Amino acid sequence: MSFPASLPKAVTAVLESINSKSSTAFCTTFSSDGIIIDEGRTFKGHSSIEAFCKNAFISHSASVIFKNANQVGEHIIIQVTMDGDFVADYGITEPFTLYFNFHLHSNNINSLLITPWDSSNPTMTAVYVGKGNIDDPISAIKTAPRLQPTPQEGWVRVKMLAVGLNYHDIFTMRGLGMRTPKFPLILGCEGAGVLDDGTEVLLYPAMGNPNFKGDETLDPDRHVLSEQTDGTLAEYVNVPLRNVVPKPKGLETVSAAVLGIAWLTAYRMLFTKSGLRAGQTVLVQGSSGGVSTALIQMGSAAGVRVWCTGRTQEKRELGLRLGAERAFGSGEELEEKVDAVFDTSGEVTWEHSVNSVKAGGTVVTCGGHSGSSIPLNIQKVFVEQLSIRGSYLGTLQEFKDLISFVVAKTIVPHVGLVLPLSEADVGFRAMLEGKTAGKIVVTL
Repeated sequence: MSFPASLPKAVTAVLESINSKSSTAFCTTFSSDGIIIDEGRTFKGHSSIEAFCKNAFISHSASVIFKNANQVGEHIIIQVTMDGDFVADYGITEPFTLYFNFHLHSNNINSLLITPWDSSNPTMTAVYVGKGNIDDPISAIKTAPRLQPTPQEGWVRVKMLAVGLNYHDIFTMRGLGMRTPKFPLILGCEGAGVLDDGTEVLLYPAMGNPNFKGDETLDPDRHVLSEQTDGTLAEYVNVPLRNVVPKPKGLETVSAAVLGIAWLTAYRMLFTKSGLRAGQTVLVQGSSGGVSTALIQMGSAAGVRVWCTGRTQEKRELGLRLGAERAFGSGEELEEKVDAVFDTSGEVTWEHSVNSVKAGGTVVTCGGHSGSSIPLNIQKVFVEQLSIRGSYLGTLQEFKDLISFVVAKTIVPHVGLVLPLSEADVGFRAMLEGKTAGKIVVTL
């Protein structure tokens, strides 16, 4: 088909090369360092762009029909209808709409963004998952422009400044969760940012039925950011108005960004679930993860004697620097039993946790990263009258109390790694491989 004469020659050449099945003609319209972004993947340089054309278009016998064009600043957005043999790879049986967003310089294409949505509307950079991958979760991560969503009634837009990474995101990458994730989903469960009026805020991550009364963590419809709604790993996120809490002036943005998930979980475990008093002794299973470092820092600040475990000398030394009195090797028998144990891992640490608590003591669990099938000697539980308590996140009031506690005690949450948004996958890989030394934060 013919294309409007008003289109730039380079744009017309790209569209014609798709229909003529010429990868050479396609790639030569780009500058030498030109890029294509498609489905969160970036292709840079002529050889990569030519390979993209062959794989995405020619191998599927693709063709395009021009629908309309729109210019926004230096960008030309072309709406096309694409047809081809996409059934085997994508399950697509009918022609579909795509938007080609071209940025040109000196008659060459600098960049081309291909989306199923109209990219003439405001966009934002986001880290998202299009489809879960249970075996290789990091490969599911995509970093690319997404549409800026309009807040629904009762919600507000937050420009993100810093985001804490959590293992919860890795479960989402795998397609797992209390409810099946609704992909595509922007990752990120917590963070700190600024409202349109300039107010700096922290985000309370839990949402649910607005008519539910009582403890939000018991709401049958509960979910957190990035489970049923898009998360915080983007330039902007929309959240219910009740989920934004003003950031105190004495709290740094990076510190504020990590309080919503790991630190709130640790606060509830320590102050709501454990029954501990100042002077009593607790064992924290771990010494370098987000929840474990939070438990060590807050427990010591609250007057609790904190012991911890760590797989390496480096991790144990970190626990001691953060306030633990004693640090033991993973699975090492304690010299005396403790009043409570905080277990964040599950299967690998569980037997040691139960064997380390004294009669009448409490084991508080908040996770099962190492597995959820645990050995349990039920006779030991009832004879020694052990309390086993599950803990999930925290209420909005507990979140506000946590913020007050951190500020009052001048606690600086330990952050082991700060990365730009473009390197979020590096942070998640470190977390997956157990190479953490405190929280990992992405800044925007």
